[in-house]
Amino acid sequence: MNFIYDIVLNFNKEYYNFFEWNKKDNIINVKKIPLFMVFNNIFNNMKYDIVKVSSDFINMIKDKTYIYSKKDSIISCLISNGKEVIGVMFDTDGNVIKRSSLLLDEEEEVLDEVYDENVFDIDIVSVKKRKINEINRVQKDKSNYLLRYIKKENNTLNLKYLYYDYFEEEEEDIVKIKDRLNYEITNNYNKKLSKLYDTVQIFNKIKN
Repeated sequence: MNFIYDIVLNFNKEYYNFFEWNKKDNIINVKKIPLFMVFNNIFNNMKYDIVKVSSDFINMIKDKTYIYSKKDSIISCLISNGKEVIGVMFDTDGNVIKRSSLLLDEEEEVLDEVYDENVFDIDIVSVKKRKINEINRVQKDKSNYLLRYIKKENNTLNLKYLYYDYFEEEEEDIVKIKDRLNYEITNNYNKKLSKLYDTVQIFNKIKN
């Protein structure tokens, strides 16, 4: 088992590239963390899918990551396919719960370290594929905001306005309005939805 020292990680449920990090993220300074070279399919599973690894692997890496904040304790490691590096966080049952990209210069340093490593075959207990979402983090945050708003909003005039503004047609059935808007937000993010987000922001300012 190889180790990497003194890097920063930004663990989130979804994988975000380093240029999508923001100031509100809980970025942590890692003093020491295990590193594994893995097969490409395992790397992609860990990066995107719902994955559970064996208890043997969890026991292998448990208490091997050290971070500068004493109050935090995590089960994690770095994995690489020789081209990319990500950080992966697990719960005690072996489920992948968070992922992190690396800063570009630190990723390059880790790739230099992993170059001569033997491939380690992580024992994966289960994998459930997830659709890879092509929208970026900002778009994803706006989508989630819109979905929460539509779910909670009871003002029929606002909902009808949003529906007409997006589809350019009228609809009286609030259930249909919510269902169709939810479908578009979830499956068809576009510039019109960004405009819808701005409108909802205005609605909320008026309400407050």
